[in-house]
Amino acid sequence: MRLGFIGPANTDAAALERAAKLLICDLEVDAVIYLGEDDALRDFMTTHEPGDGHDAIEQRVAEVAATGSTEDIERVLLKLRGSRYLGKLRIAPPAPRRAMEMLDDRIVLIVRDKSTIGEEDVINSNVVVYGDASELMFKRFGPRCFFSPGPLDAGHVGLIDDRSESGGVVLKAIDLTGEVSWSEPIQGRGAKLMVAP
Repeated sequence: MRLGFIGPANTDAAALERAAKLLICDLEVDAVIYLGEDDALRDFMTTHEPGDGHDAIEQRVAEVAATGSTEDIERVLLKLRGSRYLGKLRIAPPAPRRAMEMLDDRIVLIVRDKSTIGEEDVINSNVVVYGDASELMFKRFGPRCFFSPGPLDAGHVGLIDDRSESGGVVLKAIDLTGEVSWSEPIQGRGAKLMVAP
């Protein structure tokens, strides 16, 4: 599974569009988690709402393929891409709620606001991803790590990938051109072994 993360875009729906395209189309993630709720998200959702439904889009594709102009085809392709975006987009729940994902044997805790994270949350997670950092941030504490891509205008998105070349689960910070800024392996749960005398 490949899981992408986008920090808050505030009012920049165009930047959110570029980040979603990078993660969904170029990096082929299974899901994207948006770590905020703002005007950019509302504009993005409005732009990509299917309107007439998915069946109507498919019917329009068939019509345009047969008789449409280049502009008509481009508009329909944009609608199809938009429905693909919305199909993969998840929104981190508002505080104090949390979301969890599992990648291999790693537990990823997802929150918008890191002040809502409790001790038990940290103990039970391998990765804590949050959205309220002012910049890209990664901190490792033993087998656990904390990560935020920062706001989108800081220029990064995040990716947790359990299909990496190294064979394990990897957390990556990726700039908006698609270049990997850094990559960190994520430790698994591991077995606890105790030997009795």
